Formats: sequence, C-alpha cells, structure tokens
Amino acid sequence: MASQQTARQAWRRHITGLLDQTLEQNDATIDGVAAAITTTILAGRHVYAFGAGHSLSLVSEMHRRAGGMKVVRPLWNDELTSRTDEEAAGKLENRAGYYKELTGGLDWGPGDLCWVISNSGRNALVVELALEARRHGVTVVGLVSAAHSATVAAAPGLPKLPEVADYLLDNGGCFGDAALDVPGIAERMGPTSTIVGAALIHAVWAEVGERLAARGHGPEVWGSVNRGPA
Repeated sequence: MASQQTARQAWRRHITGLLDQTLEQNDATIDGVAAAITTTILAGRHVYAFGAGHSLSLVSEMHRRAGGMKVVRPLWNDELTSRTDEEAAGKLENRAGYYKELTGGLDWGPGDLCWVISNSGRNALVVELALEARRHGVTVVGLVSAAHSATVAAAPGLPKLPEVADYLLDNGGCFGDAALDVPGIAERMGPTSTIVGAALIHAVWAEVGERLAARGHGPEVWGSVNRGPA
C-alpha cells in the first residue's frame, strides 16, 4: 500500500508543475512584453513598476535586485510600504483616488511602460493607476491570476486590470491563491502568486537582456553587494 504523500511533497509536485505550465502558456506574451520593454529602453524612455499589498514584493523583484536591470522605477511611497502599520497600508489598495499620491509628479507619456501587478486585478488603486497610465499613453503590462480575477467582482464603477492592460501575464494561480490542502487546517496553504510571478518577471527581463546585448546595448545590471572582496 502506497504511503500518503506529505504536505511538502504535494507542494513540490504542485509548484514545479505550475511553474513549467505557466511559463509555457505565457511564452508568447513574455516575448511581446520583452520586445516592448526593449523598445522602451532603446528609445530612452522609462519602465515603471507598481503593486499593492503583497504584490509589492514583486516590485521589489525588479528594483535594486541582484540580477535585475537598473532601469526600473518603482511607484511606491513610505505610506504604501509601511511595516509599522501594515493594516492601514493594506487598506490603501482599495482607496479610490489614492493613485494620485503615486503618479501626481510623474512626467510619463507615450513610449514609457508600466508593470501593474495584482493577483485579483480588481482593487481600486491598482485599476485607477493602470487607467491613469493609459490616459498618458503609457503601455501597461498586467500580471494577474486570470482565474481569480475572473471570479471576483470589479470595484464599483471600474473595470478590472485584464480589461485595461496592453499585455497580460497570467500567473496560473487558483482562486484565493493558496493551493495546498493540509489535513486539520481550515484554510489552504501554499500561495503560488509570488513564486510564479517572480519566475514570469525574470523570464521577461532575461529576454530583454539578451535582446539588448544582441543590439550592442548591454544593460546595467545590479550585482550582489555580498560577494566578499573582489
């Protein structure tokens, strides 16, 4: 009689399969996003990145990150990234009009590009910021869970991010993000959006790096500062 698999074995099987499946299913979009970012950089324009709530972690994957390009400009402030009042910071993603605090001083326009990351793709701040970017002619790259976004209602009076984005990457996650049933625990564990989102992001940027290098424009890339003496 076969023994029942442990939670970590179930997790390993699920996440490795999901990573392979999602990278394959997004391959054409990865190519399109990489081409768009390459064009943006070669034109001397700007690449922005925004996420609210836990999606801020994926903005951090693109900013001052070893192996990441130095061109990314995060759209955040101290209030949004606060760790002293996380509950208040979390509420900002549903505050209508708050996007102005992040975009009010930006001189962005056609030729620029902005990543907008949200698992649900329905929070007011996320959608309003994406709409503001589009109003200025900025290309919007959305990163969502298509399954989760399709299940939830839009914020009142707003579309959802998949309806706004020029390019849409799907992290392949399930509704609620957490994918693992652990016996004896009411809520699921094992969220996938951060792991798969990071894999999609770095797939895009690796492709961008290759494209830029092939054109003789090798990009500046962050290196680890913790490698010891040269």
